[in-house]
Amino acid sequence: MSKTSIPGSNAAPIEASPTYGGMSRRQLLAGIAAASAGAGVLGLGLAPTAQADPAPLAPFTKRGRLSKRPNFLVIMIDEQRQAVSYESAELTAWRATALPGQNALKSHGIEFTNHQIMSAACAPSRASFWTGQYPSLHGVSQTTGAAKSALESDVYWLHPHTVPTMGNYFRAAGYETVYRGKWHVSEADLFMPGTNSAIPTYDSNGTPDDELERFYEDARQLDAFGFDGWVGPEPHGSSPLNSGSSGPGGLGRDETYARLSVDSLTRLRTSCKPWLLVTSFVNPHDITLWGAFSLLSGNYWLRQQIAAAGVPVQLFMESMWNDLKNEDLSTKPSAQASYRGTYSKAFQPMVDLEQYAHLYYALQQIVDGNVNEVLSTLMADRGQWSNTVVMYVSDHGELLGSHGGLYQKWHQTYDEVLRVPWVVHNPVLFPHAVTSSALTSHADVLPTMLGLAGVNVADLQRRLAKTHDQVQPLVGRDLSGALLGEKTLSSITGPVYFMTEDEPTKGANQTTMLTQHYEAVSQPNHIETVIARLPTGTSGSMEQWEYSRYFDNDQFWSTPGTMDVTTTQSGSSIRPGESVATTVVKLHTATPVTVLPPADEFELYNMTLDPTELANLAGQSAYASVESSMVELLSQERTRKRLVPVPVPTTSGSSSTSSPPPAQGPVPARPTTLAQLIALEALVDPSWV
Repeated sequence: MSKTSIPGSNAAPIEASPTYGGMSRRQLLAGIAAASAGAGVLGLGLAPTAQADPAPLAPFTKRGRLSKRPNFLVIMIDEQRQAVSYESAELTAWRATALPGQNALKSHGIEFTNHQIMSAACAPSRASFWTGQYPSLHGVSQTTGAAKSALESDVYWLHPHTVPTMGNYFRAAGYETVYRGKWHVSEADLFMPGTNSAIPTYDSNGTPDDELERFYEDARQLDAFGFDGWVGPEPHGSSPLNSGSSGPGGLGRDETYARLSVDSLTRLRTSCKPWLLVTSFVNPHDITLWGAFSLLSGNYWLRQQIAAAGVPVQLFMESMWNDLKNEDLSTKPSAQASYRGTYSKAFQPMVDLEQYAHLYYALQQIVDGNVNEVLSTLMADRGQWSNTVVMYVSDHGELLGSHGGLYQKWHQTYDEVLRVPWVVHNPVLFPHAVTSSALTSHADVLPTMLGLAGVNVADLQRRLAKTHDQVQPLVGRDLSGALLGEKTLSSITGPVYFMTEDEPTKGANQTTMLTQHYEAVSQPNHIETVIARLPTGTSGSMEQWEYSRYFDNDQFWSTPGTMDVTTTQSGSSIRPGESVATTVVKLHTATPVTVLPPADEFELYNMTLDPTELANLAGQSAYASVESSMVELLSQERTRKRLVPVPVPTTSGSSSTSSPPPAQGPVPARPTTLAQLIALEALVDPSWV
């Protein structure tokens, strides 16, 4: 097979005869066609899925400037944090000119600058956003990668018959619902024969394949979650072509997601229904690819993306940044220092940190170009634009080496990770830019959208309960009244709640890239947090506080609630005789041969006076009254928002076969849907391998 190289690049050469997972395009398509004919399944779609019947759309009641039931465009970005308190004036000025898509959204929108996520990292946050519920209910608590495979028995995805998603709600309300881009809530990929490798929709040069894209569309992998239009595979894994934009020459999936979204917007102009379109991009998530091994490999287009962005040399205020990056973490919960020490083993060593930080902002500029392409298509049709509410959000932020050298988003609750953009855009509702510092949460987005749509949520939930067994009250607030001027923005009050159980360094593959075993991040590392405003300032003025509890959640023990047996290996995983294993048994009751769970640890920050969260005030007598108030608020928020699955009643005392499967916690990631199995059968057909 002949190959050509990209000029000026050390990336993988272009193949003159590109393949698909090692097979020719003819072989792949012939096998799919053969299985499609043999299976008798129209378009390789899923078997009919129980869905709540769409309601006939009731007449819309005019509210303020909103005179017609709106369409919705949800733009989700991955790993973009809100502007940090210590960014330089140069970086602020750069963002004002280098991000035309985001700036256009803000120019006719309201930007909530104090918006918080519900959970971290990727999968837990996304499942929480799309369901409006926390991981304690929907069950998606872990992010795969590092030590965890997507097919491990303790990795769980959202079950389609338990907690309804935004797609389920809006489809049941009579909307047309389309999803384009990264999903990462269930295992939706179609797989190659005998492997865990997904069927690609692009060739080995990164060129998209229309026919394979239609194959995914026809499979309707997100139908049970209320969406059509999803094209896989999920953009994760080691292939540079499955990144956002870090394949050879800057290739990646985000360009495809923009193109597919533009196609959908164009088609939806003639839809007879109101519509919900999701456009979910990858970047700036490609920042997670940075590290010594990735740079040495030459497979990723990383340094090359920095130069064209024109990111300023000085990103942060020097004194504040020096304090942050050199923090010793001695006054912080122990999981943070443990995570710092484990990161280079579980992922890869970090190098060239100034370039690394510059790449993060360059990636924001690159994905903003994709956002702008979609937004320009929307704005090209004045009627469609004026009747569409755009929601711009991110799933979580990025530490970027702050707090003593912490990277990505795990095992802490710092502002860099929890506070993300939320912009609500519509030229009719917002003739000019509005900014609000009201404390808001991802939990508020779905209730607010349903409020703007003018639908009866209680009625929707009654109908969704026929197909979902965990339809519980949405825990967020409907802020549509404040958006429409019926209430003031100052009426948005109350605390917000965050939780995370994510442990990416704990799993079946706790080995470094150099085959050395490593220990997972130490307990306690499960976290719950409350953020609230209290009248603790001068003359009773309001100040923002954050309180976090770090604990060892016994529901994640090897025998939940009772016992945890952990075996830790040291040495090499490939050299015989060099690996030594140690087993520890943890119980709630002390015995001579077991250990007790570690004590809880805490953080308390005055975010108004200490926005960089350097001074942990937990346990200090001078702040005992504030800490007591925050402990009580955390308890209240936990009770109100950390919902858990309820038993499903049956007349016989056992599961009913005529109802959807009862909720028994989340379900493992396995390729078991009909379309996935059909794809497997197609690809193992010996007549065309």
